[in-house]
Amino acid sequence: KQPQARHRSSRPVPTPWLGYGHDNHPQIRGATYLKTTEEIQAMPLKSGRNKLGPLSFPKGSGLRIVATGHSWMRPGFGTLPKIAQAAGIKQHLRVNSRGGEQGGARMMWEFENGILSSRQANPVCMAAITTGKWDVMMWGSYTNDRPEYYFGWIDFCLKHNPKMEFYVFNGWPQYADGFAKGDQEPRIENYRARAAAGHKITRQKIAGIDKRFPNKVHILPTNEAMLAALELYFQGKLSGIKGLNKKVDGKSPSIWSDGGHLGQGMNLLEGYVFYATLYQKSPELIQGKVMEPGVNQELDATFRRIAWQAVINNPLSDVTDKNANGIGDAIE
Repeated sequence: KQPQARHRSSRPVPTPWLGYGHDNHPQIRGATYLKTTEEIQAMPLKSGRNKLGPLSFPKGSGLRIVATGHSWMRPGFGTLPKIAQAAGIKQHLRVNSRGGEQGGARMMWEFENGILSSRQANPVCMAAITTGKWDVMMWGSYTNDRPEYYFGWIDFCLKHNPKMEFYVFNGWPQYADGFAKGDQEPRIENYRARAAAGHKITRQKIAGIDKRFPNKVHILPTNEAMLAALELYFQGKLSGIKGLNKKVDGKSPSIWSDGGHLGQGMNLLEGYVFYATLYQKSPELIQGKVMEPGVNQELDATFRRIAWQAVINNPLSDVTDKNANGIGDAIE
């Protein structure tokens, strides 16, 4: 029996979705975004799995980032501060995350506002955003995302932080995507096809967002970085990675721990993609070491290289490096 990919379906959502553009609807009354700054900052917060810290930070060497997301983003959230530290940057990161679809942009908007799918508001990010001292917001995407799921977030952020920039995670192929009909073993051409399909979906979503907020939202190309890692694995050139799916073959480190979530060490690749996109610099330029279980020196160098290539070769990241010096053209 062929493996089946998980996390492919999403809960039915009516059209129109009430979370944006329906301020007077009975189900939206009392939403966090309709309150004053003082009221929002006075609301009680639940930290969950996240360490919250202060609502704001002074401008420093690193970007001040608020983020929502799910379990596929947590590896990057965990390694980004370590990578930034190795680069001599002080990274401030405030995260509100939940598992699966609940961590997607739509349901996190509902959760922080206490509307629709959420009975009680938990504005972990929104309370911080009201201080006006944040530079970036990141989100986790999910199946059947719509551009309007991001509009409320962007409006709210720009109201308080007019220069804020935005980044969306774009996922990656799952273990089961390697099997086409009749295949007994996973094949790289199937992963290529799935990655291409994912990029097409992402491109359409960003085009929809750009109609309202041109050039404000950028992609974190984890999809392309993971495909590059898979290409090397199938060539026998991904040093130290012993298997595809730990749950199937029992090998570790593997690409995936369970067919969808990243295996040991792969969290560093996601962190490098985050760093490269956000700071528009190649991780290869970082002099400091980033220690992570399951990652040897050769694999670390490979991750740094393919992360940068994924970022500069995906036009949706809006990072280019025409002179190939590892520094984004926009910041030179």
